[in-house]
Amino acid sequence: MKDSPILFYDGDCGFCQKSVQFFLKHEKNHHFLFASLQGSIGEQQLPEHLTTNLDSLVVKHGNTILTESDAVFFIAENLSFPYSLAKIGKYVPKRLRNGIYRMVARNRHKLSKTSESCRLLSKDERLRFLD
Repeated sequence: MKDSPILFYDGDCGFCQKSVQFFLKHEKNHHFLFASLQGSIGEQQLPEHLTTNLDSLVVKHGNTILTESDAVFFIAENLSFPYSLAKIGKYVPKRLRNGIYRMVARNRHKLSKTSESCRLLSKDERLRFLD
């Protein structure tokens, strides 16, 4: 798990939490680790501007840090079929796809009402959450 990519997300965002749940359900190889941007792992492993500006999903893989649509399409490549087809979006000009990403990010709290219940994680899934 040392070389596993880490997906950092806004732990206070219902839309973000549901996105992580979706990813867990449809992940192809089950090698990602997860941590909230607000947690100690985020503070240790990411530049400060990424942990104080919570408008981006962040993927850290080795020394590479991906944000915004680059992070989304890296994740899409690791989803099972048919969801992996979303990776073709990386061929859209970056300025346009990041503009769409930012629009969704600004409105993410409106897109998903937090629910009182959520799926219980399996023991193996819980081990993949770093904080």
